[in-house]
Amino acid sequence: MVDYSSGESPNRSTKQQGDEYSPDIADTLIMFKAKIRSCKEDNDRIIQSQERLVRAQEKQVEVDAMILQSLSYL
Repeated sequence: MVDYSSGESPNRSTKQQGDEYSPDIADTLIMFKAKIRSCKEDNDRIIQSQERLVRAQEKQVEVDAMILQSLSYL
């Protein structure tokens, strides 16, 4: 159990202790921004790949239909 009678919040003491060991906030933000940018670029590449795949599948359906049509003339 936590003793609140001392007036010290357990969160406050944890925060103070954490502040002593936390890295520079500016560097952390820069790192996170770079990671987000990288994830966005990866996401864009994935979306482009999926769009190319869909177009290729649509073309394959067209080719298959033409093949079936040409076989029906035989």
